[in-house]
Amino acid sequence: MIPRILFVAMQNSPHAANWINLIADQGWDLHLFAINDHPVLPEMRGVTVHRPWLRLRPRMALKTFLKDPIGFHRNWHDIERQLNPDALPVRPIFPLPVVPPVDRALNYARPVRLGESDAHASRFYGPSVLLRLIRGLQPHLIHSMEFQHCGYNVLRAKELYGQEFPPWLATNWGSDIYYYRNFPDHRSQITRLLKNIDYYSCECRRDVTLAKELGLAGKVMPVLPNAGGFDLEYINPLRRVHTPSARRLIMVKGYQHFAGRALTALDAIERCSLLLKDYCIVVFSASPVIYERIEELRAYLGLDIHVLPYSNRDKMLRMFARARLYLGVSISDAISISMLEAMALGGISHPDQYLLLRRMDRRRKEWLCNFPERRESDRGPLAPSIDRR
Repeated sequence: MIPRILFVAMQNSPHAANWINLIADQGWDLHLFAINDHPVLPEMRGVTVHRPWLRLRPRMALKTFLKDPIGFHRNWHDIERQLNPDALPVRPIFPLPVVPPVDRALNYARPVRLGESDAHASRFYGPSVLLRLIRGLQPHLIHSMEFQHCGYNVLRAKELYGQEFPPWLATNWGSDIYYYRNFPDHRSQITRLLKNIDYYSCECRRDVTLAKELGLAGKVMPVLPNAGGFDLEYINPLRRVHTPSARRLIMVKGYQHFAGRALTALDAIERCSLLLKDYCIVVFSASPVIYERIEELRAYLGLDIHVLPYSNRDKMLRMFARARLYLGVSISDAISISMLEAMALGGISHPDQYLLLRRMDRRRKEWLCNFPERRESDRGPLAPSIDRR
């Protein structure tokens, strides 16, 4: 029997795509429950995507119906793939074709809470719809990637399912336990999740210890990066193209949210601006709130700084292969995939004080740097890495 795995994951996440791609060629029957109406990353492969319904463009549907009415009723779920034969197959959980205006209205239907915390999901991407898929698909394993959007969704679906729920592997992403355990409602929900899973995976031993303290009873899988590893035969030639000392590119992670502190990283850039006239600064994954700050640095300090549009992993690795320095600042994370990418490609990584890098190798001082909130210093801790010619 071919193993059938159902992933409950963020279909627009590069980390989820990289992990699924690792097993896409194993001959297994892979399925993905999309947790919202966002598109699937084009680099994801080897998996069938499940959505509440299929979105059909009226002109395309009408043209197909007039051409072959009988065939339309039999193959309407494949109409959109005719425009892009290489796209992943999409299957509706409810046998309904929906036109775009109705699709948008349904996606904004009243959300449902996923438990005692404030975490919620769109009604049609929530636990009741996931439950319908699980009962129809009967997977041999359910793998949720991330807790607050995906794991909570599976937990509620399991509570609705009752007995004989399929085996469940829950993967903890960076802040899922370490940060959210500090909030009573989330802590209670995380505890219930950990008591209900059969397998647990994460990317650092810190989170294994925390999970056991909160009641984990399932089997702990080997500790691995959540996006998988690196193809060394592929990246070794990349890192040799530009020697680190000759590189004049700085990469900055642009998250500014509950954990990300891109504005603090840009403050460090400002305080070192006189040293950066010959450097290009690229901000990726930029939150909307930091665009104005980037414009200020460009207009008033004359820095060559800009935002990188969405790029696939291959493009990101090539960018890191040109980078002398990487700044990724946050108040909570685990191993940080972008930090590993920077290190693997020869750049100096300056993560924040909360990352696990400080536990990995305390002797590699050039990897370590603390960025307190709005640090009041002339040049800050960034300058030594730039000065080192």
